[in-house]
Amino acid sequence: MLAVLNFKNLVDFEQQKQFLADLSQATVDVDLKIAPTLPVPNTYDNFEVVSQNLTIKQRTVGEISPSVLQSLGITTSFIGHLERRKSLNEGLLIVRKRLENALENNITPILSVGQYSNIDMVVEELGILLKDEPITKPIIIAYESLASTEMGRALYSIDEIRDIHDAIRKFMKTNYPEISYQLILGGHMDEAGSPIANAIGYDGVLIGDRYHTLAAFQPVLDVLNKLSR
Repeated sequence: MLAVLNFKNLVDFEQQKQFLADLSQATVDVDLKIAPTLPVPNTYDNFEVVSQNLTIKQRTVGEISPSVLQSLGITTSFIGHLERRKSLNEGLLIVRKRLENALENNITPILSVGQYSNIDMVVEELGILLKDEPITKPIIIAYESLASTEMGRALYSIDEIRDIHDAIRKFMKTNYPEISYQLILGGHMDEAGSPIANAIGYDGVLIGDRYHTLAAFQPVLDVLNKLSR
């Protein structure tokens, strides 16, 4: 099982680094990826450091380039995280440009969808992002209930996240059978939601910044470890 833990800008960076240090001493059986707000060297043995963002190919200021990630040993990056897209008004065209840059530089994308909870619109959003992109290596698709993330509680039903799961699987099988991908679920995921996502058929979960210390995260980690054994 895959788990992606994504810190946000309001979490103190020293606290994030302490979390990583503590986690490096913990038992981690799940395929765990951690995205601090600023990339740090990917040198840990029991989890992978990933990036929260990747720039477009054109010259920009203040964004993270593939060469920065490569120098840190980072090979995975979020592309168009939903909260970035909403707060910074990033349209799908910009996200497509980020995806293109990732693919050209062997960066595995974590491609976020779910800006709108309507099933048809989720599939349409995914189709726009993948259209005409030459994808020959594995990718990660993250469906996130944006409202649940923003409100801090699960606002979706089991039927809803099952229907989303089935729709995305059907779309990928019909239109992109050649793409190897993992599908993960986000939106207030915890030790209760993770087994539900696993039972539905998601390959993993996306977890936000509710857990600032290993002690707080440990109950979730224990469940994730059990699901992965």
